[in-house]
Amino acid sequence: MSIPETAQPEAPQYEPRPPAWRLHLTLAVTFLTRLPLPVRCEVTAEDLHASMAWYPLVGLGLGVLGWLLYIGAYLLFSSLVAAVLVIILLEMATGALHLDGFMDTCDGIGSGKPRERALEIMKDSRVGAMGVFGAIAVLLVKVSALDALPDSRTILNTLVIGWTAARVVPIYNVLLFPYARDTGTGKPFVRRGARWPILRATLFAGVVGFLFNGLDGVLLAAAIITLPLLVQKTIARKLGGLTGDVYGMGIELGEAVALLGGCVLMQYSLNNLIGWLGLWLLFH
Repeated sequence: MSIPETAQPEAPQYEPRPPAWRLHLTLAVTFLTRLPLPVRCEVTAEDLHASMAWYPLVGLGLGVLGWLLYIGAYLLFSSLVAAVLVIILLEMATGALHLDGFMDTCDGIGSGKPRERALEIMKDSRVGAMGVFGAIAVLLVKVSALDALPDSRTILNTLVIGWTAARVVPIYNVLLFPYARDTGTGKPFVRRGARWPILRATLFAGVVGFLFNGLDGVLLAAAIITLPLLVQKTIARKLGGLTGDVYGMGIELGEAVALLGGCVLMQYSLNNLIGWLGLWLLFH
């Protein structure tokens, strides 16, 4: 009596690798959004890390999408309703990935528990009171600040600069901070010590800021990157590093800083200050 051979699972069939830039851009889009672009070749940890260089460009696209949504919604509804719809649809476009990380981080850090227990809480799929409170708070800030912006040009500038610069933050995260767990969604992205990706991403955000809003845009981009990093530095001290949830929190904080910063620049514009200073020098 012959013993049947055990069927061996078929090895996955991969297609030839596309050009590196196209693969990395596709990975960035599929990771940061719900756009279902096909990836049929083998993907390595190096590819995932390299794809982060395209994050700011994906953010720029989301900012433009948000502005177009606002223009369309404003034609039908009030500015407040338009702002609510834009924030909801932008969260849906990203699968609420960053908002989920924001809530998990609020639960873990807000628990006041020691490091190991805080990490367990953050990994739990259930959402606690602090997570719900954090999500409501950040969404209210975004909606109210977007509604307070005065015109479509200011909204375009703020959304594009904000959503671009906010996606520079995770690049700093994986290069400057250790990963707090042995495994996790964000672990393959971590490459500490490399400076060129940070410089390139920061330069891109600065150029976008300048092109859309001059020195005000550069200042806004700097604030969007710096303020979340300061919060994350405090979290890293408690957790012994960062996690993918904290990366998402940084993006959410960056977007909120962008919209609040747009409101501040309505009153205290560096561009206007320099313009008045130039006129004063011209006539004196």
